[in-house]
Amino acid sequence: MLFLTAPGPVRAQSPSSDIYVLGVFYFTGRYVPQDYQWAAVQFRKAAEAGNPRAEYMLGYLYENGLGVPKDYAAAAALYRASAIQGYAYAEDNLASLYQRGLGVPKDIREAVRWYLPAAVQGDAIAQSNLGSLFYAGTEIDQDFSQAAHWFRAAAESGEPHAQNQLAVMYFRGQGVPLDHRDAARWAELAAEKGNRAGQANLGYLYERGWGVPLDYVAAFTWYSRASRSGDHVAAERLASLREIMTPKQINRAEDLSNAYIPSNASATLVSKEAADNRASAVLPQAVIISGGLSEHSSSPRPISLPSHPAPYWIW
Repeated sequence: MLFLTAPGPVRAQSPSSDIYVLGVFYFTGRYVPQDYQWAAVQFRKAAEAGNPRAEYMLGYLYENGLGVPKDYAAAAALYRASAIQGYAYAEDNLASLYQRGLGVPKDIREAVRWYLPAAVQGDAIAQSNLGSLFYAGTEIDQDFSQAAHWFRAAAESGEPHAQNQLAVMYFRGQGVPLDHRDAARWAELAAEKGNRAGQANLGYLYERGWGVPLDYVAAFTWYSRASRSGDHVAAERLASLREIMTPKQINRAEDLSNAYIPSNASATLVSKEAADNRASAVLPQAVIISGGLSEHSSSPRPISLPSHPAPYWIW
Protein backbone atom coordinates (compact mmCIF):
# COMPACT_ATOMS: atom_id res chain seq x y z
CA MET A 1 0.00 0.00 0.00
CA LEU A 2 1.19 3.49 -0.83
CA PHE A 3 0.58 5.98 1.96
CA LEU A 4 0.25 9.60 0.95
CA THR A 5 1.20 10.72 4.46
CA ALA A 6 4.56 9.04 4.96
CA PRO A 7 7.39 9.75 7.40
CA GLY A 8 9.08 13.08 7.00
CA PRO A 9 8.21 16.75 7.29
CA VAL A 10 4.57 17.71 6.83
CA ARG A 11 4.01 20.58 4.47
CA ALA A 12 0.98 22.71 3.80
CA GLN A 13 -1.01 21.77 0.73
CA SER A 14 0.55 23.27 -2.40
CA PRO A 15 0.25 22.92 -6.18
CA SER A 16 3.21 20.53 -6.10
CA SER A 17 1.30 18.37 -3.61
CA ASP A 18 -1.64 18.13 -6.00
CA ILE A 19 0.69 17.18 -8.86
CA TYR A 20 2.38 14.62 -6.61
CA VAL A 21 -0.98 13.03 -5.77
CA LEU A 22 -1.78 12.81 -9.49
CA GLY A 23 1.54 11.03 -9.96
CA VAL A 24 0.56 8.60 -7.20
CA PHE A 25 -2.68 7.83 -9.03
CA TYR A 26 -0.77 7.02 -12.22
CA PHE A 27 1.79 5.00 -10.24
CA THR A 28 -0.82 2.88 -8.45
CA GLY A 29 -3.49 2.78 -11.17
CA ARG A 30 -6.02 4.33 -8.84
CA TYR A 31 -8.79 6.25 -10.61
CA VAL A 32 -6.73 6.21 -13.84
CA PRO A 33 -5.00 3.44 -15.84
CA GLN A 34 -1.59 2.62 -14.37
CA ASP A 35 1.09 4.40 -16.37
CA TYR A 36 4.62 4.75 -15.00
CA GLN A 37 5.65 7.20 -17.72
CA TRP A 38 2.88 9.61 -16.80
CA ALA A 39 3.64 9.04 -13.13
CA ALA A 40 7.23 10.08 -13.85
CA VAL A 41 6.02 13.23 -15.65
CA GLN A 42 3.93 14.29 -12.66
CA PHE A 43 6.57 13.40 -10.08
CA ARG A 44 9.16 15.36 -12.05
CA LYS A 45 6.99 18.47 -12.07
CA ALA A 46 6.44 18.24 -8.33
CA ALA A 47 10.10 17.38 -7.66
CA GLU A 48 11.22 20.48 -9.56
CA ALA A 49 9.17 22.46 -7.03
CA GLY A 50 11.07 20.76 -4.20
CA ASN A 51 8.39 18.32 -3.08
CA PRO A 52 10.32 15.67 -1.07
CA ARG A 53 7.78 12.90 -1.66
CA ALA A 54 7.88 13.49 -5.39
CA GLU A 55 11.69 13.52 -5.37
CA TYR A 56 11.61 10.23 -3.54
CA MET A 57 9.09 8.63 -5.90
CA LEU A 58 10.91 9.81 -9.02
CA GLY A 59 14.09 8.37 -7.53
CA TYR A 60 12.28 5.09 -6.98
CA LEU A 61 11.23 5.02 -10.65
CA TYR A 62 14.84 5.62 -11.76
CA GLU A 63 16.17 2.96 -9.41
CA ASN A 64 13.78 0.38 -10.81
CA GLY A 65 13.53 1.52 -14.44
CA LEU A 66 9.78 2.14 -14.27
CA GLY A 67 8.62 4.62 -16.89
CA VAL A 68 12.19 5.94 -17.19
CA PRO A 69 15.54 4.34 -18.02
CA LYS A 70 17.13 2.66 -15.01
CA ASP A 71 19.66 5.12 -13.63
CA TYR A 72 21.08 4.57 -10.15
CA ALA A 73 23.00 7.85 -10.17
CA ALA A 74 19.79 9.77 -10.92
CA ALA A 75 17.99 7.79 -8.23
CA ALA A 76 20.72 8.64 -5.70
CA ALA A 77 20.57 12.34 -6.54
CA LEU A 78 16.80 12.44 -6.13
CA TYR A 79 16.86 10.42 -2.91
CA ARG A 80 19.50 12.81 -1.58
CA ALA A 81 17.39 15.88 -2.42
CA SER A 82 14.47 14.33 -0.56
CA ALA A 83 16.58 13.00 2.32
CA ILE A 84 18.11 16.41 2.96
CA GLN A 85 14.56 17.54 3.72
CA GLY A 86 14.24 14.76 6.31
CA TYR A 87 12.06 12.33 4.35
CA ALA A 88 12.65 8.95 6.03
CA TYR A 89 11.94 6.69 3.05
CA ALA A 90 14.45 8.62 0.95
CA GLU A 91 17.03 8.47 3.73
CA ASP A 92 16.59 4.71 3.87
CA ASN A 93 16.83 4.21 0.12
CA LEU A 94 19.85 6.49 -0.21
CA ALA A 95 21.54 4.49 2.54
CA SER A 96 20.68 1.29 0.66
CA LEU A 97 22.38 2.59 -2.48
CA TYR A 98 25.51 3.44 -0.48
CA GLN A 99 25.43 -0.01 1.10
CA ARG A 100 25.25 -1.68 -2.30
CA GLY A 101 27.42 0.79 -4.22
CA LEU A 102 24.74 1.59 -6.79
CA GLY A 103 24.91 5.06 -8.32
CA VAL A 104 27.32 6.11 -5.58
CA PRO A 105 30.60 4.65 -4.29
CA LYS A 106 30.02 1.79 -1.86
CA ASP A 107 30.42 3.27 1.59
CA ILE A 108 29.06 1.50 4.69
CA ARG A 109 29.76 4.47 6.94
CA GLU A 110 27.74 6.71 4.65
CA ALA A 111 24.99 4.08 4.63
CA VAL A 112 24.91 4.19 8.44
CA ARG A 113 24.84 7.98 8.32
CA TRP A 114 21.62 7.92 6.27
CA TYR A 115 19.98 4.90 7.89
CA LEU A 116 20.30 6.52 11.31
CA PRO A 117 17.94 9.52 10.86
CA ALA A 118 15.35 7.29 9.20
CA ALA A 119 15.65 4.82 12.06
CA VAL A 120 15.30 7.60 14.63
CA GLN A 121 12.09 8.68 12.88
CA GLY A 122 10.75 5.18 13.52
CA ASP A 123 11.20 3.64 10.07
CA ALA A 124 11.26 -0.09 10.88
CA ILE A 125 13.06 -1.05 7.67
CA ALA A 126 15.86 1.43 8.33
CA GLN A 127 16.07 0.17 11.91
CA SER A 128 16.40 -3.41 10.69
CA ASN A 129 19.02 -2.46 8.10
CA LEU A 130 20.98 -0.49 10.69
CA GLY A 131 20.88 -3.46 13.03
CA SER A 132 22.24 -5.65 10.25
CA LEU A 133 25.22 -3.38 9.68
CA PHE A 134 26.12 -3.16 13.35
CA TYR A 135 25.82 -6.94 13.63
CA ALA A 136 28.02 -7.58 10.60
CA GLY A 137 30.73 -5.09 11.58
CA THR A 138 31.91 -4.75 7.99
CA GLU A 139 33.77 -1.44 7.54
CA ILE A 140 32.32 -0.23 10.85
CA ASP A 141 32.91 -1.43 14.40
CA GLN A 142 30.85 -4.51 15.22
CA ASP A 143 28.45 -3.64 18.02
CA PHE A 144 26.00 -6.30 19.18
CA SER A 145 24.36 -3.93 21.68
CA GLN A 146 23.54 -1.45 18.91
CA ALA A 147 22.42 -4.27 16.64
CA ALA A 148 20.07 -5.62 19.31
CA HIS A 149 18.76 -2.11 20.01
CA TRP A 150 17.76 -1.48 16.41
CA PHE A 151 16.52 -5.00 15.74
CA ARG A 152 14.30 -4.68 18.81
CA ALA A 153 12.94 -1.32 17.69
CA ALA A 154 12.02 -2.78 14.30
CA ALA A 155 10.77 -6.05 15.80
CA GLU A 156 8.45 -4.22 18.18
CA SER A 157 6.98 -2.47 15.14
CA GLY A 158 6.19 -5.91 13.70
CA GLU A 159 9.00 -6.17 11.14
CA PRO A 160 9.43 -9.96 10.76
CA HIS A 161 13.00 -9.85 9.46
CA ALA A 162 14.12 -8.01 12.60
CA GLN A 163 12.06 -10.33 14.80
CA ASN A 164 14.00 -13.30 13.47
CA GLN A 165 17.35 -11.55 13.91
CA LEU A 166 16.49 -10.66 17.50
CA ALA A 167 15.60 -14.32 18.09
CA VAL A 168 19.04 -15.32 16.81
CA MET A 169 20.73 -12.85 19.14
CA TYR A 170 18.81 -14.13 22.17
CA PHE A 171 19.71 -17.68 21.20
CA ARG A 172 23.40 -16.80 20.96
CA GLY A 173 23.50 -14.29 23.82
CA GLN A 174 24.81 -11.54 21.55
CA GLY A 175 24.07 -8.04 22.83
CA VAL A 176 21.32 -9.48 25.04
CA PRO A 177 21.26 -12.15 27.75
CA LEU A 178 21.16 -15.69 26.39
CA ASP A 179 17.50 -16.66 26.69
CA HIS A 180 15.94 -19.51 24.69
CA ARG A 181 12.42 -18.52 25.69
CA ASP A 182 12.85 -15.02 24.28
CA ALA A 183 14.49 -16.56 21.21
CA ALA A 184 11.41 -18.74 20.73
CA ARG A 185 9.04 -15.82 21.31
CA TRP A 186 10.62 -13.64 18.64
CA ALA A 187 11.11 -16.53 16.21
CA GLU A 188 7.44 -17.39 16.58
CA LEU A 189 6.34 -13.84 15.79
CA ALA A 190 8.51 -13.86 12.66
CA ALA A 191 7.33 -17.34 11.69
CA GLU A 192 3.66 -16.43 11.98
CA LYS A 193 4.23 -13.58 9.52
CA GLY A 194 5.67 -16.01 6.99
CA ASN A 195 9.35 -15.27 7.53
CA ARG A 196 11.00 -18.48 6.40
CA ALA A 197 14.10 -18.07 8.57
CA GLY A 198 11.86 -17.54 11.58
CA GLN A 199 9.91 -20.66 10.64
CA ALA A 200 13.09 -22.72 10.33
CA ASN A 201 14.43 -21.37 13.62
CA LEU A 202 11.19 -22.05 15.47
CA GLY A 203 11.22 -25.57 14.07
CA TYR A 204 14.75 -26.06 15.37
CA LEU A 205 13.78 -24.87 18.85
CA TYR A 206 10.85 -27.30 18.93
CA GLU A 207 13.13 -30.08 17.70
CA ARG A 208 15.52 -29.45 20.59
CA GLY A 209 13.02 -28.42 23.23
CA TRP A 210 14.85 -25.15 23.85
CA GLY A 211 12.53 -22.37 25.04
CA VAL A 212 9.51 -24.42 23.97
CA PRO A 213 8.34 -27.98 24.70
CA LEU A 214 10.18 -30.73 22.83
CA ASP A 215 7.77 -31.45 19.98
CA TYR A 216 8.81 -33.15 16.75
CA VAL A 217 5.39 -32.59 15.17
CA ALA A 218 5.58 -28.83 15.69
CA ALA A 219 9.18 -28.86 14.48
CA PHE A 220 8.21 -30.79 11.34
CA THR A 221 5.32 -28.38 10.72
CA TRP A 222 7.47 -25.25 10.84
CA TYR A 223 10.29 -26.85 8.87
CA SER A 224 7.74 -27.78 6.19
CA ARG A 225 6.50 -24.22 5.92
CA ALA A 226 10.06 -22.88 5.66
CA SER A 227 11.03 -25.54 3.14
CA ARG A 228 8.10 -24.70 0.89
CA SER A 229 9.32 -21.11 0.88
CA GLY A 230 12.72 -22.27 -0.37
CA ASP A 231 14.75 -22.68 2.83
CA HIS A 232 17.15 -25.51 1.96
CA VAL A 233 18.43 -25.97 5.51
CA ALA A 234 14.88 -26.48 6.76
CA ALA A 235 14.45 -29.10 4.04
CA GLU A 236 17.53 -30.93 5.33
CA ARG A 237 16.23 -30.85 8.92
CA LEU A 238 12.90 -32.11 7.67
CA ALA A 239 14.54 -35.14 6.06
CA SER A 240 16.39 -35.91 9.31
CA LEU A 241 13.20 -35.68 11.35
CA ARG A 242 11.40 -38.14 9.08
CA GLU A 243 13.91 -40.79 10.11
CA ILE A 244 12.96 -40.63 13.81
CA MET A 245 9.25 -39.75 13.74
CA THR A 246 6.41 -42.25 13.78
CA PRO A 247 4.00 -42.40 10.82
CA LYS A 248 1.30 -41.01 13.10
CA GLN A 249 3.43 -37.99 13.96
CA ILE A 250 4.34 -37.38 10.33
CA ASN A 251 0.70 -37.52 9.23
CA ARG A 252 -0.30 -35.12 11.98
CA ALA A 253 2.52 -32.73 11.09
CA GLU A 254 1.63 -32.79 7.39
CA ASP A 255 -2.00 -32.00 8.23
CA LEU A 256 -0.91 -29.04 10.36
CA SER A 257 1.51 -27.84 7.72
CA ASN A 258 -1.21 -27.80 5.09
CA ALA A 259 -3.72 -26.07 7.35
CA TYR A 260 -4.14 -22.33 7.67
CA ILE A 261 -2.69 -21.13 10.97
CA PRO A 262 -3.97 -17.75 12.22
CA SER A 263 -1.27 -15.40 13.49
CA ASN A 264 -2.72 -15.57 17.02
CA ALA A 265 -3.07 -19.34 17.12
CA SER A 266 0.51 -20.43 17.57
CA ALA A 267 -0.44 -22.75 20.41
CA THR A 268 -2.13 -25.07 17.92
CA LEU A 269 1.30 -26.06 16.66
CA VAL A 270 2.19 -27.72 19.95
CA SER A 271 0.98 -31.18 19.04
CA LYS A 272 -1.02 -33.59 21.11
CA GLU A 273 1.55 -36.22 20.27
CA ALA A 274 4.44 -34.36 21.93
CA ALA A 275 4.59 -37.01 24.62
CA ASP A 276 5.22 -39.63 21.92
CA ASN A 277 8.60 -38.13 21.03
CA ARG A 278 11.43 -40.57 21.59
CA ALA A 279 13.80 -38.71 23.88
CA SER A 280 16.57 -41.16 23.09
CA ALA A 281 16.47 -40.35 19.39
CA VAL A 282 18.50 -37.14 19.46
CA LEU A 283 19.66 -35.70 16.16
CA PRO A 284 23.31 -34.66 15.80
CA GLN A 285 24.01 -31.06 16.80
CA ALA A 286 23.83 -28.90 13.70
CA VAL A 287 26.68 -26.59 12.80
CA ILE A 288 26.29 -22.84 13.19
CA ILE A 289 25.47 -21.34 9.84
CA SER A 290 25.76 -17.68 8.87
CA GLY A 291 23.12 -16.79 6.35
CA GLY A 292 22.51 -13.50 4.59
CA LEU A 293 20.38 -10.56 5.58
CA SER A 294 18.73 -8.60 2.82
CA GLU A 295 18.70 -4.90 3.46
CA HIS A 296 15.37 -3.84 2.14
CA SER A 297 12.81 -1.09 2.02
CA SER A 298 9.09 -0.67 2.54
CA SER A 299 6.36 0.14 0.05
CA PRO A 300 7.00 1.23 -2.57
CA ARG A 301 10.65 0.51 -1.82
CA PRO A 302 12.74 -2.23 -3.41
CA ILE A 303 13.85 -5.36 -1.63
CA SER A 304 17.50 -5.79 -2.47
CA LEU A 305 19.68 -8.84 -2.69
CA PRO A 306 21.77 -9.94 0.30
CA SER A 307 24.86 -7.81 0.54
CA HIS A 308 26.55 -8.56 3.86
CA PRO A 309 26.89 -11.37 6.41
CA ALA A 310 24.46 -11.36 9.30
CA PRO A 311 22.46 -13.81 11.42
CA TYR A 312 19.85 -15.88 9.67
CA TRP A 313 19.57 -19.34 11.19
CA ILE A 314 19.89 -20.01 14.89
CA TRP A 315 22.04 -23.10 14.58
